Amino acid sequence: MMTKYQYMSELTHLLKNVPEPIRKEWLYDYDMHFQLAAQNGQSEAEAALELGDPRTVAAELLLSYRVGQAETRNDFGGLSRAVFATVGMGLFNVIFVIGPYLGLAAVLLALWVSAGALAIAGIATVIESVWIGTFSYMQALSLGLICCSLSILSVLGLRVLTKLFFTATLKYLKFNTRIVRGKSQ
Repeated sequence: MMTKYQYMSELTHLLKNVPEPIRKEWLYDYDMHFQLAAQNGQSEAEAALELGDPRTVAAELLLSYRVGQAETRNDFGGLSRAVFATVGMGLFNVIFVIGPYLGLAAVLLALWVSAGALAIAGIATVIESVWIGTFSYMQALSLGLICCSLSILSVLGLRVLTKLFFTATLKYLKFNTRIVRGKSQ
C-alpha cells in the first residue's frame, strides 16, 4: 500500500528527464487526484491503487511526451527517443516496436549509404580515368554521369521513403500507446 507521498515521490523520480514545467503540470494532475479521492472519503492507498503502478504511469506519460516531441521536431533523434521510450511499456514493445524499428532503420541507412556510394563511384570513375586512363574521357564521363544520375534518383526516392518511414513509425507508436492504455478503437 502506497501513500500519496510515496506515490508522488516515485512518479517525480521517474519523470526527472521531462522538462520541469511539463513535469509539474502532470504531477499537479496526480496530486489533484489524491485530493479529490480524500474529499470522496478514499484513503491514500485506495487512490494510489486506482491510479495504477507509478512505473506504468510514468512509462505511458514519457511515451506520449516523446511521440509529441518527435512530431513537432520532425527528426530521427526524437523518433528514436520515442521508440526507445516504449521499452518501459513491456516486453511486447521490445519485440514488436524496437526490433522492427532498428531493422528498418538499418535498411534505410544502408540505402542512403548506397546512394552516396553511387555518387562517389561516378566521380571516382572520372578522376581515375583522367589520372590513370582506364577509360577514354567520353566513357569515363558517361559512366560518371550514369552513376551520379542514379545517385540523385536514389536520393529523391529515399527522401520520400524516409518521410514515409518516419510518419508510419509515429502512427504506429500512437496506435501502440492507445492499445497499451486500453483505448483502442
